[in-house]
Amino acid sequence: MKTIKVSFLAAAVLLLFSCKKETGNSNTIQSSGTLNQSVAAQLRWQGVFISENGLPPSRNVQDKIFIKDGAARIYSEAISIDENNHYSTRIRLVIPTSVMISGDSLNLEAGVKNPANSTFYDPSFGRDVTLYLQGATNAAYINNTATTNVDPSAPKRAAIKLGQTVRNNLSFMQYNFEEYGTFILQTFNRGVVAYRNNEYLGGLGYGDEPVIGKLKEIGITFKGSGYIDYIKLYNSATGKLLLSEDFNTDGKSTIIINP
Repeated sequence: MKTIKVSFLAAAVLLLFSCKKETGNSNTIQSSGTLNQSVAAQLRWQGVFISENGLPPSRNVQDKIFIKDGAARIYSEAISIDENNHYSTRIRLVIPTSVMISGDSLNLEAGVKNPANSTFYDPSFGRDVTLYLQGATNAAYINNTATTNVDPSAPKRAAIKLGQTVRNNLSFMQYNFEEYGTFILQTFNRGVVAYRNNEYLGGLGYGDEPVIGKLKEIGITFKGSGYIDYIKLYNSATGKLLLSEDFNTDGKSTIIINP
C-alpha cells in the first residue's frame, strides 16, 4: 500500500491519496452509470512511439502491445529501432467530448519509473518523465529530468509550463526515477503545481495565461521506455476520484471513470 499526502496550493487542507495494485478481473471499462457504454468504450489508452531520427518513423502503438505485466510501457524490444535513435514514448488518453471535466481543478497522479537501463541508449541523453494536461483553451505540463551527473543537458528541460509561460532550469525537478515513485501534476487556484512522492516541489501561477478549460487529453511522456504502474485523476478542490487505471489486465485498457 502506497499512501500519498498532498498539500493543495493556497489551501490548508490535506488529502490522502492511496493506491494498491490488485488483480483485476474486468476486461472492460467501468463507469459509475453516469456514462453510457458507447462513451465509456471510447476510453482507451493510446501509445505513441516518438522517433528522433526517423529510424523507424514515429507511430501509434496499440494497448495490446504496451499494457502487460501490471504496467504500461512501450519497450524498445517491440520495435526495430536504430541504435542512434534517442526516441521518446507517450501513453495518452483522449477524453470524449461528452465527458465534462474541468482542467483547472485536477490532480493527475501516476506511479512511474524511468531507470538508467530502461532503454538501450545512454542515460546521458535523457530519462525525462513528463505529465501533461491538454484543455480546450490551454495546456500544462511538469517535466522531471535526471540529475546533472547522469544527464549534463538536463537542467534546461527541468520545467513547469502553462501555455507559453515556463519556468525551467529547476533543480527541484531533477530526480532519478530508478524505482517506482509518485509524480503529480496539480491545477488548483489558478496555479500549476508539481509533487513527487510526499514532497511539494514548486509551482507556476497562471498570470495572464488563459484557463486550461474543459479537459481534452491527459498523458505521460518519457525519454526512452519508462514504466507506468497506475494513473489516477482527482478533482483537486474536492478530492473526488474521477478516473483510475492500474494496468492489471494485459493488452487492455481497464479504466474506471466517475466524472
